Amino acid sequence: MAIRRGKPRDPHKERFWRETIEEQQRSGLSIAAYCQHHDLKAWTFRWWQHELRRRDRQGVQRSMTKRSGPSTDLVLSSAFLPVQVVPDDSGSSQDPTPIEIVLADRSTVRVGRGFDPTTLDAVLTVLEARRC
Repeated sequence: MAIRRGKPRDPHKERFWRETIEEQQRSGLSIAAYCQHHDLKAWTFRWWQHELRRRDRQGVQRSMTKRSGPSTDLVLSSAFLPVQVVPDDSGSSQDPTPIEIVLADRSTVRVGRGFDPTTLDAVLTVLEARRC
């Protein structure tokens, strides 16, 4: 495990940049246009974007290696994602994919009968980390 050196992390700064990056993604503006509009330096924005991805990957890897209990022991650093429940129009109770999860980036995860909850949790964790 790597040893951290230098200044301690500032949770307020990290929260600011997480919110700013999410706001830029929702805005539809390019990074350059968003930064110019909000008087931010584009290189600082990109550095934080890269740094937060690295931290999220590191957190997922650490969670996966330390995990010994059920899947509910995993603590994610990000917020809940919106979920939309859609009625099943197929009319078939024999549907081979009873669960379909649509992520914030419109990716879809289909889960068949008899899935392993631990594996599903790990897959969703990796996908969520990739989103940040």
